[in-house]
Amino acid sequence: MDVLNNPYNFQLGQLFQMAARINKNRSFLFVSKVLGKHLAVNPKIPLLVGSLLAIRYLEVVYGESDPRAQKIANAIQTNEGLEEIWGSLQKAPISLPKATTFVGFAETATALGHAVFSSFSNNAKYIHTTREQIDSLTSIINFEEEHSHATSHRVYALDAEFFKDGSEVVLVDDEVTTGKTAINIIRTIKAEYPLKNEFTVVSILDWRTPEYRERYRQLEEELDIKIHTIALIDGVVSISGTPTTDEYEMKTDHTFQPEVSYLPVSHLLSSDSLQQSSSTSVNGISNKSSYLHATGRFGLSIQKEKEFSNQIQAVANYVKEKRRGKKTLVIGTGEFMYLPMHIAAQMGEGVYFHSTTRSPIYHTNSNDYTIWQKFNFDSPENQGVTNYLYNIQANQYDEVFIIFERMSSLDAASPLIEELARVNLPYINIVNMTEIVE
Repeated sequence: MDVLNNPYNFQLGQLFQMAARINKNRSFLFVSKVLGKHLAVNPKIPLLVGSLLAIRYLEVVYGESDPRAQKIANAIQTNEGLEEIWGSLQKAPISLPKATTFVGFAETATALGHAVFSSFSNNAKYIHTTREQIDSLTSIINFEEEHSHATSHRVYALDAEFFKDGSEVVLVDDEVTTGKTAINIIRTIKAEYPLKNEFTVVSILDWRTPEYRERYRQLEEELDIKIHTIALIDGVVSISGTPTTDEYEMKTDHTFQPEVSYLPVSHLLSSDSLQQSSSTSVNGISNKSSYLHATGRFGLSIQKEKEFSNQIQAVANYVKEKRRGKKTLVIGTGEFMYLPMHIAAQMGEGVYFHSTTRSPIYHTNSNDYTIWQKFNFDSPENQGVTNYLYNIQANQYDEVFIIFERMSSLDAASPLIEELARVNLPYINIVNMTEIVE
Protein backbone atom coordinates (compact mmCIF):
# COMPACT_ATOMS: atom_id res chain seq x y z
CA MET A 1 0.00 0.00 0.00
CA ASP A 2 1.37 3.38 -1.03
CA VAL A 3 -0.20 6.33 0.79
CA LEU A 4 -0.41 9.47 -1.36
CA ASN A 5 -2.32 11.75 0.99
CA ASN A 6 -3.02 11.47 4.72
CA PRO A 7 -4.13 14.94 5.89
CA TYR A 8 -4.78 13.96 9.53
CA ASN A 9 -1.88 11.52 9.98
CA PHE A 10 -3.88 8.36 10.55
CA GLN A 11 -2.05 5.08 10.90
CA LEU A 12 -3.58 2.57 8.50
CA GLY A 13 -4.34 0.17 11.34
CA GLN A 14 -6.41 2.84 13.09
CA LEU A 15 -8.89 2.87 10.21
CA PHE A 16 -9.09 -0.69 8.86
CA GLN A 17 -7.92 -4.28 8.72
CA MET A 18 -7.98 -6.64 5.75
CA ALA A 19 -10.19 -9.71 5.39
CA ALA A 20 -11.07 -12.28 2.75
CA ARG A 21 -14.45 -11.75 1.15
CA ILE A 22 -16.71 -14.54 -0.12
CA ASN A 23 -17.36 -12.95 -3.49
CA LYS A 24 -16.32 -14.12 -6.95
CA ASN A 25 -16.00 -10.50 -8.14
CA ARG A 26 -13.79 -9.23 -5.31
CA SER A 27 -11.88 -11.51 -2.93
CA PHE A 28 -10.86 -8.92 -0.33
CA LEU A 29 -12.51 -6.48 2.03
CA PHE A 30 -11.29 -3.44 3.93
CA VAL A 31 -12.89 -4.07 7.32
CA SER A 32 -13.38 -0.65 8.84
CA LYS A 33 -12.50 -0.11 12.49
CA VAL A 34 -14.36 3.23 12.59
CA LEU A 35 -17.60 2.54 10.72
CA GLY A 36 -19.54 0.31 13.13
CA LYS A 37 -20.52 -2.14 10.38
CA HIS A 38 -18.49 -5.33 10.69
CA LEU A 39 -16.77 -4.49 14.00
CA ALA A 40 -18.33 -2.99 17.13
CA VAL A 41 -17.20 0.56 18.02
CA ASN A 42 -17.96 3.41 20.36
CA PRO A 43 -20.96 4.92 18.48
CA LYS A 44 -19.50 8.42 18.58
CA ILE A 45 -16.53 7.34 16.46
CA PRO A 46 -18.41 6.75 13.17
CA LEU A 47 -20.41 9.92 13.80
CA LEU A 48 -17.18 11.87 14.21
CA VAL A 49 -15.71 10.26 11.10
CA GLY A 50 -18.65 11.73 9.20
CA SER A 51 -17.95 15.16 10.70
CA LEU A 52 -14.26 14.93 9.83
CA LEU A 53 -15.12 14.11 6.22
CA ALA A 54 -17.57 17.04 6.18
CA ILE A 55 -14.79 19.38 7.32
CA ARG A 56 -12.36 17.89 4.81
CA TYR A 57 -14.96 18.50 2.09
CA LEU A 58 -15.05 22.20 3.01
CA GLU A 59 -11.26 22.36 3.02
CA VAL A 60 -10.84 20.83 -0.42
CA VAL A 61 -13.86 22.22 -2.30
CA TYR A 62 -14.24 25.64 -0.67
CA GLY A 63 -10.85 26.28 0.88
CA GLU A 64 -12.42 26.76 4.32
CA SER A 65 -10.77 25.28 7.40
CA ASP A 66 -12.23 24.33 10.77
CA PRO A 67 -9.91 24.37 13.81
CA ARG A 68 -11.71 21.33 15.23
CA ALA A 69 -10.49 19.02 12.45
CA GLN A 70 -7.33 17.73 14.12
CA LYS A 71 -9.12 17.48 17.48
CA ILE A 72 -11.70 15.21 15.84
CA ALA A 73 -8.96 13.13 14.22
CA ASN A 74 -7.11 12.82 17.54
CA ALA A 75 -10.28 11.69 19.31
CA ILE A 76 -10.89 9.02 16.65
CA GLN A 77 -7.27 7.86 16.82
CA THR A 78 -7.02 7.69 20.62
CA ASN A 79 -10.64 7.01 21.59
CA GLU A 80 -10.28 9.90 24.05
CA GLY A 81 -12.12 13.21 24.22
CA LEU A 82 -14.98 11.86 22.12
CA GLU A 83 -17.73 13.38 24.26
CA GLU A 84 -16.16 16.84 24.31
CA ILE A 85 -15.62 17.19 20.57
CA TRP A 86 -18.99 15.58 19.82
CA GLY A 87 -20.66 18.13 22.07
CA SER A 88 -18.86 20.95 20.26
CA LEU A 89 -20.17 19.76 16.90
CA GLN A 90 -23.69 19.39 18.24
CA LYS A 91 -23.67 22.94 19.60
CA ALA A 92 -21.96 24.50 16.58
CA PRO A 93 -22.52 22.47 13.41
CA ILE A 94 -20.59 23.29 10.25
CA SER A 95 -21.85 26.03 7.92
CA LEU A 96 -22.22 25.00 4.27
CA PRO A 97 -21.66 27.77 1.67
CA LYS A 98 -24.21 26.60 -0.91
CA ALA A 99 -26.98 24.07 -1.57
CA THR A 100 -25.63 20.52 -1.61
CA THR A 101 -27.26 17.12 -2.05
CA PHE A 102 -25.60 14.27 -0.15
CA VAL A 103 -26.11 10.66 -1.28
CA GLY A 104 -25.09 7.70 0.91
CA PHE A 105 -24.50 4.29 -0.69
CA ALA A 106 -26.33 1.25 0.65
CA GLU A 107 -25.65 -0.84 2.53
CA THR A 108 -22.49 0.05 4.34
CA ALA A 109 -22.39 3.83 3.86
CA THR A 110 -25.98 4.78 4.69
CA ALA A 111 -24.88 5.87 8.18
CA LEU A 112 -21.63 7.45 6.99
CA GLY A 113 -23.46 9.54 4.39
CA HIS A 114 -26.01 10.60 7.00
CA ALA A 115 -23.24 11.50 9.46
CA VAL A 116 -21.57 13.73 6.86
CA PHE A 117 -24.87 15.41 5.97
CA SER A 118 -26.01 15.94 9.58
CA SER A 119 -22.74 17.71 10.45
CA PHE A 120 -23.96 20.81 8.60
CA SER A 121 -26.29 23.51 9.86
CA ASN A 122 -27.72 24.66 6.53
CA ASN A 123 -27.94 24.20 2.74
CA ALA A 124 -27.89 20.39 2.97
CA LYS A 125 -30.25 17.59 2.03
CA TYR A 126 -29.72 13.84 2.09
CA ILE A 127 -30.91 10.63 0.51
CA HIS A 128 -29.48 7.14 0.52
CA THR A 129 -29.68 4.42 -2.06
CA THR A 130 -31.42 1.20 -1.11
CA ARG A 131 -31.45 -2.45 -2.15
CA GLU A 132 -35.06 -2.78 -0.99
CA GLN A 133 -37.97 -3.13 -3.38
CA ILE A 134 -40.62 -0.78 -1.97
CA ASP A 135 -44.17 -1.45 -3.11
CA SER A 136 -46.13 1.34 -4.81
CA LEU A 137 -43.08 3.62 -5.13
CA THR A 138 -40.98 4.18 -8.25
CA SER A 139 -37.24 4.60 -8.03
CA ILE A 140 -36.08 7.80 -9.73
CA ILE A 141 -32.46 6.63 -10.07
CA ASN A 142 -31.23 3.08 -10.69
CA PHE A 143 -27.62 2.00 -11.04
CA GLU A 144 -25.36 -0.99 -10.46
CA GLU A 145 -22.50 -1.84 -8.08
CA GLU A 146 -20.85 -4.69 -9.94
CA HIS A 147 -18.59 -6.05 -7.18
CA SER A 148 -21.33 -6.23 -4.52
CA HIS A 149 -23.47 -9.23 -3.58
CA ALA A 150 -26.55 -7.08 -4.12
CA THR A 151 -25.68 -5.08 -7.20
CA SER A 152 -28.83 -3.02 -7.88
CA HIS A 153 -29.28 0.35 -6.18
CA ARG A 154 -32.55 2.30 -6.14
CA VAL A 155 -33.35 5.84 -5.03
CA TYR A 156 -36.89 6.51 -3.78
CA ALA A 157 -37.16 10.29 -3.49
CA LEU A 158 -40.74 11.24 -2.64
CA ASP A 159 -40.14 14.71 -4.05
CA ALA A 160 -39.95 14.37 -7.83
CA GLU A 161 -37.93 17.60 -7.88
CA PHE A 162 -35.33 16.32 -5.39
CA PHE A 163 -32.44 16.37 -7.89
CA LYS A 164 -33.87 19.11 -10.12
CA ASP A 165 -31.89 22.01 -8.73
CA GLY A 166 -28.47 23.55 -9.05
CA SER A 167 -26.98 21.87 -6.00
CA GLU A 168 -23.70 20.01 -6.10
CA VAL A 169 -24.03 16.24 -5.60
CA VAL A 170 -21.81 14.65 -2.94
CA LEU A 171 -21.57 10.86 -3.09
CA VAL A 172 -20.51 9.16 0.14
CA ASP A 173 -19.07 5.64 0.34
CA ASP A 174 -16.91 3.91 2.93
CA GLU A 175 -14.10 3.05 0.53
CA VAL A 176 -13.32 3.46 -3.16
CA THR A 177 -11.23 0.84 -4.92
CA THR A 178 -12.12 1.27 -8.60
CA GLY A 179 -14.64 4.11 -8.49
CA LYS A 180 -17.01 2.24 -10.81
CA THR A 181 -20.01 2.66 -8.51
CA ALA A 182 -19.55 6.43 -8.41
CA ILE A 183 -19.07 6.55 -12.18
CA ASN A 184 -22.29 4.59 -12.67
CA ILE A 185 -24.40 6.90 -10.52
CA ILE A 186 -22.79 10.06 -11.93
CA ARG A 187 -23.65 8.90 -15.44
CA THR A 188 -27.22 8.13 -14.38
CA ILE A 189 -27.72 11.45 -12.58
CA LYS A 190 -26.23 13.45 -15.44
CA ALA A 191 -28.45 11.66 -17.97
CA GLU A 192 -31.59 12.31 -15.91
CA TYR A 193 -30.64 15.80 -14.71
CA PRO A 194 -28.43 17.48 -17.36
CA LEU A 195 -27.96 20.67 -15.31
CA LYS A 196 -25.90 18.79 -12.72
CA ASN A 197 -22.26 19.58 -13.42
CA GLU A 198 -20.37 19.34 -10.12
CA PHE A 199 -19.85 16.15 -8.13
CA THR A 200 -17.74 15.11 -5.14
CA VAL A 201 -16.90 11.54 -4.11
CA VAL A 202 -16.29 11.31 -0.35
CA SER A 203 -14.88 8.19 1.31
CA ILE A 204 -12.79 7.10 4.27
CA LEU A 205 -10.37 5.26 1.96
CA ASP A 206 -9.55 5.91 -1.70
CA TRP A 207 -7.42 3.16 -3.24
CA ARG A 208 -7.90 3.83 -6.95
CA THR A 209 -5.02 2.94 -9.26
CA PRO A 210 -3.70 5.56 -11.71
CA GLU A 211 -5.81 3.87 -14.39
CA TYR A 212 -9.02 4.29 -12.41
CA ARG A 213 -8.13 7.86 -11.47
CA GLU A 214 -7.76 8.57 -15.17
CA ARG A 215 -11.30 7.27 -15.72
CA TYR A 216 -12.61 10.07 -13.49
CA ARG A 217 -10.73 12.60 -15.60
CA GLN A 218 -12.08 11.05 -18.79
CA LEU A 219 -15.62 11.19 -17.40
CA GLU A 220 -15.15 14.88 -16.55
CA GLU A 221 -14.23 15.60 -20.17
CA GLU A 222 -16.93 13.39 -21.64
CA LEU A 223 -19.79 14.85 -19.57
CA ASP A 224 -18.34 18.36 -19.13
CA ILE A 225 -18.47 18.08 -15.33
CA LYS A 226 -16.17 18.51 -12.35
CA ILE A 227 -15.44 15.64 -9.94
CA HIS A 228 -13.74 16.35 -6.59
CA THR A 229 -12.47 13.49 -4.42
CA ILE A 230 -12.22 13.55 -0.61
CA ALA A 231 -10.72 10.83 1.62
CA LEU A 232 -9.03 10.42 4.98
CA ILE A 233 -6.48 8.11 3.34
CA ASP A 234 -5.70 8.44 -0.34
CA GLY A 235 -3.33 5.92 -1.91
CA VAL A 236 -2.79 2.94 -4.16
CA VAL A 237 -3.20 -0.66 -3.08
CA SER A 238 -2.35 -3.95 -4.77
CA ILE A 239 -3.77 -7.29 -3.64
CA SER A 240 -2.05 -10.61 -4.29
CA GLY A 241 -2.45 -14.18 -3.15
CA THR A 242 -5.42 -16.46 -2.62
CA PRO A 243 -7.51 -16.21 0.55
CA THR A 244 -7.85 -19.20 2.81
CA THR A 245 -11.27 -20.81 2.89
CA ASP A 246 -10.74 -22.85 6.05
CA GLU A 247 -13.30 -21.47 8.45
CA TYR A 248 -13.17 -21.96 12.19
CA GLU A 249 -16.30 -22.71 14.16
CA MET A 250 -16.03 -21.37 17.70
CA LYS A 251 -17.64 -23.52 20.38
CA THR A 252 -20.69 -21.79 21.81
CA ASP A 253 -23.50 -22.63 24.18
CA HIS A 254 -26.57 -23.78 22.27
CA THR A 255 -28.60 -24.36 25.44
CA PHE A 256 -28.45 -20.87 26.96
CA GLN A 257 -31.81 -19.08 27.05
CA PRO A 258 -31.62 -15.28 27.28
CA GLU A 259 -34.39 -13.08 28.62
CA VAL A 260 -35.98 -11.44 25.56
CA SER A 261 -37.93 -8.18 25.90
CA TYR A 262 -39.91 -6.35 23.24
CA LEU A 263 -39.71 -2.54 23.47
CA PRO A 264 -42.05 -0.69 21.09
CA VAL A 265 -41.21 3.00 20.79
CA SER A 266 -43.62 4.15 18.05
CA HIS A 267 -45.57 6.16 20.65
CA LEU A 268 -42.57 8.50 20.86
CA LEU A 269 -42.71 9.36 17.15
CA SER A 270 -45.08 11.77 15.39
CA SER A 271 -47.29 10.66 12.52
CA ASP A 272 -45.48 12.95 10.08
CA SER A 273 -42.26 11.02 10.74
CA LEU A 274 -43.77 7.88 9.17
CA GLN A 275 -43.90 6.81 5.53
CA GLN A 276 -46.82 4.46 4.88
CA SER A 277 -45.26 2.11 2.34
CA SER A 278 -45.06 -1.66 2.28
CA SER A 279 -42.35 -3.96 0.99
CA THR A 280 -42.13 -7.56 -0.12
CA SER A 281 -39.19 -9.74 0.91
CA VAL A 282 -37.23 -12.02 -1.40
CA ASN A 283 -39.28 -15.02 -0.25
CA GLY A 284 -42.59 -13.20 -0.68
CA ILE A 285 -43.38 -12.04 2.86
CA SER A 286 -45.20 -8.70 2.93
CA ASN A 287 -44.21 -6.06 5.46
CA LYS A 288 -46.90 -3.40 5.86
CA SER A 289 -45.23 -1.53 8.70
CA SER A 290 -44.23 2.08 8.11
CA TYR A 291 -40.79 3.34 7.20
CA LEU A 292 -39.18 6.32 8.94
CA HIS A 293 -38.58 9.58 7.10
CA ALA A 294 -35.70 10.27 9.50
CA THR A 295 -33.53 7.63 7.81
CA GLY A 296 -33.18 9.75 4.68
CA ARG A 297 -34.27 6.89 2.43
CA PHE A 298 -36.94 9.12 0.89
CA GLY A 299 -35.06 12.42 0.99
CA LEU A 300 -34.38 14.60 4.02
CA SER A 301 -33.65 18.29 4.46
CA ILE A 302 -31.35 19.50 7.21
CA GLN A 303 -34.32 21.36 8.73
CA LYS A 304 -36.35 18.14 8.98
CA GLU A 305 -33.29 16.34 10.29
CA LYS A 306 -33.17 18.72 13.25
CA GLU A 307 -36.92 18.31 13.87
CA PHE A 308 -36.71 14.53 13.86
CA SER A 309 -33.63 14.55 16.11
CA ASN A 310 -35.79 15.58 19.08
CA GLN A 311 -37.92 12.46 18.62
CA ILE A 312 -34.84 10.27 18.26
CA GLN A 313 -33.52 11.81 21.48
CA ALA A 314 -36.76 10.78 23.20
CA VAL A 315 -36.27 7.21 21.95
CA ALA A 316 -32.67 7.22 23.19
CA ASN A 317 -33.77 8.42 26.63
CA TYR A 318 -36.44 5.72 26.80
CA VAL A 319 -34.05 2.95 25.77
CA LYS A 320 -31.34 4.23 28.10
CA GLU A 321 -33.71 3.80 31.03
CA LYS A 322 -34.05 0.11 30.14
CA ARG A 323 -30.31 -0.57 30.48
CA ARG A 324 -29.43 -3.15 33.10
CA GLY A 325 -25.71 -3.59 32.54
CA LYS A 326 -22.49 -1.62 32.36
CA LYS A 327 -21.42 -2.95 28.95
CA THR A 328 -24.15 -2.69 26.33
CA LEU A 329 -24.23 -3.57 22.64
CA VAL A 330 -26.62 -1.76 20.31
CA ILE A 331 -27.22 -3.46 16.95
CA GLY A 332 -28.53 -1.77 13.83
CA THR A 333 -29.86 -3.83 10.96
CA GLY A 334 -28.78 -3.73 7.32
CA GLU A 335 -29.31 -0.28 5.83
CA PHE A 336 -30.86 0.93 9.08
CA MET A 337 -27.66 2.07 10.76
CA TYR A 338 -27.60 5.81 11.40
CA LEU A 339 -30.56 6.14 13.77
CA PRO A 340 -29.54 3.14 15.94
CA MET A 341 -26.00 4.55 15.98
CA HIS A 342 -27.27 7.97 17.02
CA ILE A 343 -29.47 6.41 19.70
CA ALA A 344 -26.51 4.39 20.99
CA ALA A 345 -24.39 7.56 21.20
CA GLN A 346 -26.93 9.03 23.63
CA MET A 347 -27.29 6.00 25.92
CA GLY A 348 -24.41 6.74 28.27
CA GLU A 349 -21.02 5.16 28.98
CA GLY A 350 -20.11 1.58 28.15
CA VAL A 351 -22.22 1.42 24.96
CA TYR A 352 -20.94 -0.09 21.72
CA PHE A 353 -22.51 -0.11 18.28
CA HIS A 354 -22.54 -2.81 15.61
CA SER A 355 -24.69 -3.65 12.58
CA THR A 356 -25.89 -6.70 10.74
CA THR A 357 -24.70 -6.98 7.14
CA ARG A 358 -25.38 -8.98 4.01
CA SER A 359 -21.63 -9.09 3.27
CA PRO A 360 -20.19 -12.61 3.77
CA ILE A 361 -16.59 -12.71 5.04
CA TYR A 362 -14.34 -15.70 5.68
CA HIS A 363 -13.65 -16.21 9.38
CA THR A 364 -10.80 -18.01 11.09
CA ASN A 365 -9.00 -17.81 14.43
CA SER A 366 -5.49 -18.05 12.96
CA ASN A 367 -2.68 -15.49 12.50
CA ASP A 368 -4.42 -12.51 14.10
CA TYR A 369 -6.97 -12.51 11.31
CA THR A 370 -9.64 -9.79 11.52
CA ILE A 371 -12.83 -11.87 11.49
CA TRP A 372 -12.74 -14.82 13.87
CA GLN A 373 -16.45 -15.46 14.43
CA LYS A 374 -19.49 -15.33 12.18
CA PHE A 375 -23.23 -15.53 12.89
CA ASN A 376 -25.52 -16.51 9.98
CA PHE A 377 -29.25 -15.82 10.05
CA ASP A 378 -32.21 -14.98 7.86
CA SER A 379 -32.56 -11.22 7.40
CA PRO A 380 -35.25 -9.83 9.74
CA GLU A 381 -36.12 -7.12 7.16
CA ASN A 382 -35.82 -9.13 3.96
CA GLN A 383 -36.58 -12.77 4.65
CA GLY A 384 -34.87 -15.06 2.18
CA VAL A 385 -31.57 -13.11 2.31
CA THR A 386 -28.79 -14.35 4.60
CA ASN A 387 -27.36 -11.72 6.94
CA TYR A 388 -24.29 -11.83 9.18
CA LEU A 389 -22.84 -10.50 12.42
CA TYR A 390 -19.18 -10.80 13.34
CA ASN A 391 -16.89 -11.03 16.38
CA ILE A 392 -19.10 -11.13 19.45
CA GLN A 393 -17.41 -13.06 22.24
CA ALA A 394 -19.18 -15.17 24.82
CA ASN A 395 -19.98 -13.10 27.92
CA GLN A 396 -18.62 -9.95 26.25
CA TYR A 397 -21.72 -7.82 26.87
CA ASP A 398 -24.22 -7.56 29.69
CA GLU A 399 -27.09 -6.95 27.29
CA VAL A 400 -27.95 -6.15 23.70
CA PHE A 401 -30.51 -3.81 22.14
CA ILE A 402 -31.43 -4.70 18.54
CA ILE A 403 -33.08 -1.68 16.92
CA PHE A 404 -35.37 -2.27 13.95
CA GLU A 405 -36.90 0.35 11.70
CA ARG A 406 -39.85 -1.92 10.88
CA MET A 407 -40.81 -5.54 11.42
CA SER A 408 -43.30 -7.74 9.60
CA SER A 409 -43.81 -9.72 12.82
CA LEU A 410 -42.03 -10.44 16.09
CA ASP A 411 -41.03 -13.84 14.67
CA ALA A 412 -38.84 -12.07 12.09
CA ALA A 413 -36.23 -11.47 14.78
CA SER A 414 -36.12 -15.10 15.96
CA PRO A 415 -33.21 -16.31 13.78
CA LEU A 416 -31.01 -13.42 14.97
CA ILE A 417 -32.03 -13.97 18.61
CA GLU A 418 -31.16 -17.67 18.33
CA GLU A 419 -27.69 -16.82 17.03
CA LEU A 420 -27.02 -14.27 19.77
CA ALA A 421 -28.12 -16.72 22.44
CA ARG A 422 -25.03 -18.78 21.56
CA VAL A 423 -22.75 -16.23 23.25
CA ASN A 424 -24.55 -16.10 26.60
CA LEU A 425 -26.16 -12.68 26.30
CA PRO A 426 -28.42 -12.59 29.37
CA TYR A 427 -30.74 -9.85 28.08
CA ILE A 428 -31.82 -9.30 24.48
CA ASN A 429 -34.06 -6.27 23.90
CA ILE A 430 -35.97 -5.84 20.64
CA VAL A 431 -36.58 -2.13 19.96
CA ASN A 432 -39.09 -1.63 17.17
CA MET A 433 -39.35 1.95 15.88
CA THR A 434 -42.68 1.58 14.04
CA GLU A 435 -45.81 -0.33 14.86
CA ILE A 436 -46.19 -3.83 13.48
CA VAL A 437 -49.05 -4.11 10.98
CA GLU A 438 -50.28 -7.68 10.57
